[in-house]
Formats: sequence, C-alpha cells, structure tokens
Amino acid sequence: MILFILLASGVVAWRLMNSLEPVTALGVSSDGRYVVTTHEDGALVLWNVEEEKREVLSNEANIYSAYFIEGGDVFLWQDQDDVVYVQRVDGEIVEKFEHFSTYGHVMDSTFSDYLASDIDWNIFHGNGDDMRPVMQDGVSPSFKGSGKILELTLSEQGGKFVSAGLGDRESPSVDEVPAVAPERRFSNYTGVTLWDLDTFQPIAMLPGNSFKVDATISPNGEWVVSGDENTLGFFWDTNAPQKRRRMADYLSGVFLEDLPEGLATDEYWDKSKLIDVPRKNKPDEHGVYRPLATPTTIGIAFINGSEEFLRIGYSQYRSDGSSQTYAALFEAGNPWPQAYLDLGTDPFPSVNDYSRNLSIDSAPDANLLVTGHAFDGGITVYRYDPEERTLTKEWVGR
Repeated sequence: MILFILLASGVVAWRLMNSLEPVTALGVSSDGRYVVTTHEDGALVLWNVEEEKREVLSNEANIYSAYFIEGGDVFLWQDQDDVVYVQRVDGEIVEKFEHFSTYGHVMDSTFSDYLASDIDWNIFHGNGDDMRPVMQDGVSPSFKGSGKILELTLSEQGGKFVSAGLGDRESPSVDEVPAVAPERRFSNYTGVTLWDLDTFQPIAMLPGNSFKVDATISPNGEWVVSGDENTLGFFWDTNAPQKRRRMADYLSGVFLEDLPEGLATDEYWDKSKLIDVPRKNKPDEHGVYRPLATPTTIGIAFINGSEEFLRIGYSQYRSDGSSQTYAALFEAGNPWPQAYLDLGTDPFPSVNDYSRNLSIDSAPDANLLVTGHAFDGGITVYRYDPEERTLTKEWVGR
C-alpha cells in the first residue's frame, strides 16, 4: 500500500511538473513535421509530430511569439527581455536581435523581411536602426481594446501579405489616407488590408467584415479570404481587389447585393448550392434541431495548397455535453461550403477565445491542421484527405 501511494504521488508530481498552460500562439513547419508553441505561462515548446514527443525550450517566452518560417526548419520566438530568436529545430540560433514586445510577427524564408505588430496594432518592418513603420496610423482599435491579435500572413510566392484585426464595413481608399500617420488616433487600416511585400505599401483595403475578423492569403498569393464574429465571410482575387465577393451563409446562402428594394426577403438570397449543415440530434424547447456549424469565425486556414481552406467557427464549451466544433471546407474562389468537418470535443480545441486566434495554424502542402486546446496546454494534429474530403485526428499531444 505504501509503495502504491508513493508511485501515485510520483505520477501526480510528474504531471504537475510537466503540465503546460494553454497555447496562445502556434506555428507549423511547411512539411508538417514540427509545431512550435508559446503558452500562457511563458513556455516555448517544440513538438515533433512524426515522433509524437515534445521539448520545452524555454519558460520565459513572449506568449504571442511562436511562428514557423515557410519552407524550412526555422522558427521565430521572442523572450521576455524582448530579444527575438530565429532558431532551427536542432537548436542552432540563426540570428537574434532586440525588438519591442511583439503581438504577432512573421518573417520570410530569406530572413531578410521581418514584420511585427505592437500592442496598438502598428506594423513595423525590420529591426534596430533599420526598423521602419509600415502601418502606424492610430492607437485604436488595438489589442488592448479588442482582445485579439492583429493577424499577419505572408505569400512569398505572390509577393504580398495581409493584415486583419477589426472589420470595417466600409473604408476609404489607400489613395485617400496614408498608412503611416502617427498623429491619427483612430486607424483606417485595422480591417482586412492587402500589402505589397516588396514595397511594404498598401495595395487595397478590403472592407465588408465587422467586429473581430480573421483573414489569410493563399500560398500562391491569388486569394484573400476572411470571416468575422458577425458571421460575414468574403473573398477577393488579389489581381482585382476592388471586387468583393461573399461567402455563403451556411443556412441562408449567398446574399445578392445591388438588388432593387421591395423584394421578398427570400429573393435576396441564393440557396441553390447549399449543403446540409450538421445539426443536434435533439430539438430545443422550440422543437428546432439547432445547427452545429457556425459561420461566426475565429480562424481561417488553407489546408490543401492554395486550393481549399477551412473556416473555423467560434464555439463555447458546454458542460451538458452538447458542444460540437466544426470547420467548413471551401474551395478558393467558390462561395459555397463543400463539407463540414468535425474537429471533435475531446479535447476541446482552442476555438473559444478570440485572444487566442494565433493558436490555430496549418501546413497546406502537408494537408495538416493544428489547434491548441481550450483548457490545457496540448495540441491536436488533424490530417486532411483531399480525395475523400475528410479530416482525421492524427495525434493529441500533451
């Protein structure tokens, strides 16, 4: 009995010593072999997906700083003394430099272009004496006010990048207002914005979303897709960014803009290519079988090269066991959802808090999606099958 108690105590102690707080930022290597995460408690963790193991590299990381650089085995992170590290998975430090405390940052595969956002959603390129503002036109909206990181995504192939924070239903043209205007208090650029990766000048504001918005650019740079907490979703051809196109609402279809007033409500919606939405197996008090997939978006990630992406809905955990989490599968350039893919609830993925929007990432060429967990420091790795259009839980790492 004494031996059993000692062994049990040892297991509990080991779990406490090796437990992690929830993931706040996450990056996946392009080949899907590695994941790097930063956590609420300051842990920096490298996960080996192939060998299904993890290694804690630091306990003093900036919690929003995990990012995998495209095309190799190098990732970014920042320590709590504001030093940024460009580091290989074998531990080699390629480069390090002092910087401000980053709230999301990215770097290209040549290590020459470094972009970072500060707490006020201003974007800067470079570091040290070479640091220059890219977007600096106000202190509101910001991370402090919205509780969300300004999303930055690169397309090296397309020579463009996208930023997205708080949606703007309508916004001025980039020709009307400069992106760098430090004297301005309220920013014009915190909605979805398309930028030139060579000149670091804005190409176009992409209005339409409202409230917290997530957006990404396809790996080939041809498409920008967005979704927000107000259920609106849009997509743009980057060669013609002035033309905005709507994604279908999962229940109502595609809203038809520019129709004359006075039509019946249903006449404003095209439902011709809607597919069935998964629903609860029991009706509510009104006899309605509620849909389980929601277009209230917390994250968007390409999952099959530049051809298909997932729109991942915000979802709250419910103690009565009725929680479900689904991602809608879309084809680039097509407004209609193609399938609804179950992310599962055991463990519950990190789709319950907009301040953790960086805790979802993908490796499109490897057909891999990775999320953090809502209530512990683990990750879940999903593999997408483009032929069957299915998503399989491949590994739960803790």
